[in-house]
Amino acid sequence: MYLGRLVEVAPTEMLFERPQHPYTQLLMDAIPRLEHGRRRVRNASGDVPSPLDPPGGCTFHPRCPLAMERCRSETPLLKAAADGSAVACHAVVPTVHASAA
Repeated sequence: MYLGRLVEVAPTEMLFERPQHPYTQLLMDAIPRLEHGRRRVRNASGDVPSPLDPPGGCTFHPRCPLAMERCRSETPLLKAAADGSAVACHAVVPTVHASAA
């Protein structure tokens, strides 16, 4: 959830193993890991928008590395995949995870 909107839904194990939404990926990258060298670190740019005055379109677009013009004006719908996951992002097509196929 980002600024009060669901951005990704998935069974817990699936969400931790292969997050699809850029915000979920950032959250997962922030979790400390014991193993070294395998962690991919992503940083969000920009300031966190005000929840009292969120931006139009996708609320994550000001900080999203995948943002495109459409994201500024159109709120993405939560799109479901056959494995029970769903993602709300114009730049991400929900994929069925191999373990669920």
